[in-house]
Amino acid sequence: MKLKNILHPREIEPRFFRFFFVTNYSYFLGVLIHSSFIYLFSYLGNTFMMKYNILSSLVFLTAFILNRKRWHQIALLLMLVEIPVHASLATHFVGWESGFYVYLMALIPLVCFYPNWSHLIKIILCIVITFFSLGLKYYSVEYPPTMQISSAVLNNLFYMNNFYFYVVLIFLSFYYALAANRAQEDLQVSYEQIKKLARTDPLTGLPNRRDTIERIELEALRCERNKSEMAIIVADIDNFKNFNDQYGHDCGDFVLVAVADCIENMLRRDDHIGRWGGEEFIIVLPDTNREKASQVIQIIQHNLNSNKFSYKDAEHHISLTFGISMCNHSMNIDKAIKAADNAMLKGKKNGKNQLVFTRD
Repeated sequence: MKLKNILHPREIEPRFFRFFFVTNYSYFLGVLIHSSFIYLFSYLGNTFMMKYNILSSLVFLTAFILNRKRWHQIALLLMLVEIPVHASLATHFVGWESGFYVYLMALIPLVCFYPNWSHLIKIILCIVITFFSLGLKYYSVEYPPTMQISSAVLNNLFYMNNFYFYVVLIFLSFYYALAANRAQEDLQVSYEQIKKLARTDPLTGLPNRRDTIERIELEALRCERNKSEMAIIVADIDNFKNFNDQYGHDCGDFVLVAVADCIENMLRRDDHIGRWGGEEFIIVLPDTNREKASQVIQIIQHNLNSNKFSYKDAEHHISLTFGISMCNHSMNIDKAIKAADNAMLKGKKNGKNQLVFTRD
């Protein structure tokens, strides 16, 4: 097994991310703690526990590797076996007062964090861990430890184990909080992305029909407050079907994006352009009279007519027909859009590549 495959985990499934984030180095912390126990039991002269803690260190290291290889359940099951066995052996040799039982409590958050088990399984395991700990206490009362060590050493063991336990508990809590915060941030980002996708045309990146209607409604309210008017323009690409039929739909998509970029770059900050559907766009010019609206559209029209758009070594001329409706504070929005659309259709019938006003 290559070292880089151990140190760098495979992609973690989203539902396991918080669990992995918490346990990633918790298992490695267990390696360090059990390594210190090797020296401890060597100092106390207990060869069996010294050798067992060598095995325990290897078990925790194995769990660390398995967890990073996405075998989270196997790693956790190793902990559910090793920690109770270690607590039992340590209690048997040095007694309950040594404090080795505290590591059993670290299993409860690990069990509760694991996302792939049902609530019932988690409750049962937590109950089993609790009664196992009480059973150890009962065992220590009925059967004295096999090793005779001084009260001072026993107290030091108690302080050491509690210190280790609180380090583990702080570590688990801190990293779970970090994981929860990161998950919340990712959720917020996803929400914003979904919200944006729901209001954006995926091809051109322009606001879609829904977003555009809301924008028009807001501008209409402002017109009503200010007793002003705005221009609503429906623009349709001339001969768009020819681009698709002669050069393919990729060319049609290219034309749509090119037109969207061209118009968007020529509008004011408060102006709005959205994709209305098919090859149609809708433009909203707030606080704009008939003369100004005509000037803006003529500039856009001139820019489109004077440029050649290259696609796959072929140059294309793109023109649009514009239908313009002037909407004042008393005009119905639906009627204004319909009037602009009718004006655009009139322009199509009259030869295309033109702008047509209507007040109908």
